[in-house]
Amino acid sequence: MNGNQLLQNKTIIVTGAATGIGQAFSVACASYGAKIIVADMNSGVETVELIESKGGEAKFVEVDVANEDSASFMAKSAFDWSGRVDGLINNAAYFREVKLTPFEEIKIEVWDKIFDVNVKGIWQCSKAVIPYMRKNKGGSIINISSVVAVAGQPGYLHYVATKGAVLAMTKGLAKECGKDCVRVNTIAPGFVITDATKNRPLEWQQTFLKARAISREQRPEDLVGTAVYLLSDLSNFVSGQTHVVDGGHIMY
Repeated sequence: MNGNQLLQNKTIIVTGAATGIGQAFSVACASYGAKIIVADMNSGVETVELIESKGGEAKFVEVDVANEDSASFMAKSAFDWSGRVDGLINNAAYFREVKLTPFEEIKIEVWDKIFDVNVKGIWQCSKAVIPYMRKNKGGSIINISSVVAVAGQPGYLHYVATKGAVLAMTKGLAKECGKDCVRVNTIAPGFVITDATKNRPLEWQQTFLKARAISREQRPEDLVGTAVYLLSDLSNFVSGQTHVVDGGHIMY
């Protein structure tokens, strides 16, 4: 198999795929031969058009990842479209609107909202795709955490807590889904420059850059190689692992 066919004949769902990291995952996976379900609460038309302009196949499905019926509809739409579901990247997260806040001042409704999307959303989407992966006798789920789950980060306890939960959920899911040959792994990015993160304090951004072995800004494209590997058959004996991709900040 050629390198550019690593994901040939696979159907992969990417949540939070309308922009940023999710869009980069979607375009990259399509370039390796996968059919992509672009899943997002916002319009994913731009991502679909990017993929189609390069000769790939993609379909937009509107989804609220924290809603059971919506997640089920997403998975069924993928199966009805292509006849299979091989991969899921649980990328959707509540972060853009999250404010730097001392932990004792975090509002209950904000805490609940971030857990709804970042934790419950992964559970709902994983639950929705597993029946279709069982039909295939295998699949790959990638949960997107963050380096802050390993290193901690002041002012973002609610966000850090959700990303720590993702690490634990990945291990539990990997143990439970292994009997079906479904692999579950985590990618933990460092601070990635996207439209959702540009509003973070500059000095805060600089602390990440200065701590890296590879001292440059991290872009969404820096994450795609790890995702393609984890979705492909090259990683068919890798499960329950956390892959920190942050330029050598946290050596985990």
